[in-house]
Amino acid sequence: MKEVYQPCTTTDQDIVEKKECSPFRKKLQKYIPILEWLPNYQWKDHFHGDVIAGLTVGIMHVPQGMAYASLAGVPPVYGMYSSFFASTIYMFFGTARHISIGVFAVASMMVGAARLRLAPDIPISNSSDINPSVYPLGEYVDPLVFTSALTLLVGVVQIIMGILRLGFLTTYLSDSLVSGFTTGAAVHVFTSQLNKVFGIKLPRHEGIGMIVRMYRDMIMSLGSVNFVALGISIFGILFLDLGRTYINPIVKKFSPIPPPLELILVIFGIVISMIFNLDAEYHVKTVYEIPRGFPLPSIPRLNFLPALLSDAIPIAVVCYMFVMSMGKLFAKKHKYKTDATQELYAIGIASALSSFFPVYPVGASLSRSSVCEMSGANTQLYTIFSSFLLLTVILLLGPFLEPLPMCILACIVIVSLKSLFMQVKELPRLYRISKYDFAIWLVACLSTIFTDVTTGLVISLAFSLYTLVLRQQWPSFSTVLHDETPRQNVPENVKIVKFAGSLHFANVTAFQDDMGEAIGKLPEEDPLIDERTIILDASSVAFIDIMGVDALRDVFKDALKLGVHVFYCGLPEDVLSVLSNDENFLSVVPPSTFFPSIDSCLISFVHQQSV
Repeated sequence: MKEVYQPCTTTDQDIVEKKECSPFRKKLQKYIPILEWLPNYQWKDHFHGDVIAGLTVGIMHVPQGMAYASLAGVPPVYGMYSSFFASTIYMFFGTARHISIGVFAVASMMVGAARLRLAPDIPISNSSDINPSVYPLGEYVDPLVFTSALTLLVGVVQIIMGILRLGFLTTYLSDSLVSGFTTGAAVHVFTSQLNKVFGIKLPRHEGIGMIVRMYRDMIMSLGSVNFVALGISIFGILFLDLGRTYINPIVKKFSPIPPPLELILVIFGIVISMIFNLDAEYHVKTVYEIPRGFPLPSIPRLNFLPALLSDAIPIAVVCYMFVMSMGKLFAKKHKYKTDATQELYAIGIASALSSFFPVYPVGASLSRSSVCEMSGANTQLYTIFSSFLLLTVILLLGPFLEPLPMCILACIVIVSLKSLFMQVKELPRLYRISKYDFAIWLVACLSTIFTDVTTGLVISLAFSLYTLVLRQQWPSFSTVLHDETPRQNVPENVKIVKFAGSLHFANVTAFQDDMGEAIGKLPEEDPLIDERTIILDASSVAFIDIMGVDALRDVFKDALKLGVHVFYCGLPEDVLSVLSNDENFLSVVPPSTFFPSIDSCLISFVHQQSV
């Protein structure tokens, strides 16, 4: 067994002895990366950084786990359970060294919306008197039973995506789409916390226009605001925001580890709650009860999994999207590689295995991952220390968290959204650079705000793909000015145009129309003027199909009838190879029509004119 799990590394000694790793060992290390990096762990160089980063991230896990759990519609402690199990399992299978796996706002919000719709909190005085049709799933389902089953299905979806090598699908989630979508989702998350901030009870809504209805209900309930909860919330938000803005930069000059502002606020909330008995005296809602001990595993309910599929797929995609975006960011910074397919397996296995406990789906947290990297993490080993701290809190310190006001957790969630809201600053730059990306951002944000998070993601993706079709169907066609060419002495009877896109069935009509318009703008045919010429810069034509080949042939033939010569410049080798294999094309368009560049075409043209 020791030989089987020996790391597959290549050293000078191995080369001398001509040792090679067995195929089985390579395969094992590919799917369980810890078997490769742990035996080669550099204890002297990496251990200290991993310990510090692990404890720092563990401290953040506690308040964030409790805060985000409320978004998912489950008791606060189950956010810590979710982070503990998933991050521990991910350590064995993941390839990203610096990301923090656990609960995060967007996925929590999506889980909460699904839970509200399919497993609502319906008061039951006598279950025998309740018609099963009242419940969307045909029976009352405990929220934790629901989220565990959803977590299992999310994990299975991610594993299947890994088997089918579908990691590439996230490339269709452009930066503009992700930014707009997460900003819209942040509006939902922010809105969902206002009832805790104001200390009022609000019904939860779902579907199109849900956020409008939530603000309507909130405005109508302002007369019953709990000013104690509101005062605590204002203090908490100011403390966290001002601390991050002014205190963190000062501390950063002396230490890479930021002060645990969230933990400090949690301790403050617990202390004042105990001193002033906020729950009983001022009706400030608190965490109230945290189960003692460790949850026992159980098999997730499988009978209603088909009903969860429509929610599981977008949640699986979003969770993976955050994992890969964070993973690639830090991998690029620290010059190591992440495996997109293996990350699907890693997060999928982490979700599937953790679903045997009361948990909900997780991904990578931006704030915790950033702190993890800044605190000096070097490998996934930091997870051991963050998980140990989480486990200590779960087993020993749970009762001490019961007096914590829920409005404190709302403050943590709201302040964590600041970076998402600041993405609005990207709009002016997007507008200047690409109107398509600007439109994608707006559609992603607004559709998410005015529908719900899942529907918003679907609309955003559909619109993004639609713009991709538009860009392919109507690529840019422009005139190259004479002072932009390699040679300044371009004759007036020569017009240079550029087609910026591949040439295929979807855009050949537009191409032919643009070329016809360019030919029509040439000077009228005159015996005193040399032959009229169109030079097409086709260097951007990376792909061509049969209709594109016919379009090039027809443009050349039709132009020739009008006394205009057309030259094609800069076509890639792959495109030229396609053209050279078509006898119909070669019978009309001579080889002298093609040039490797505009410059070479102009040289040939000027030379012919001088002869």
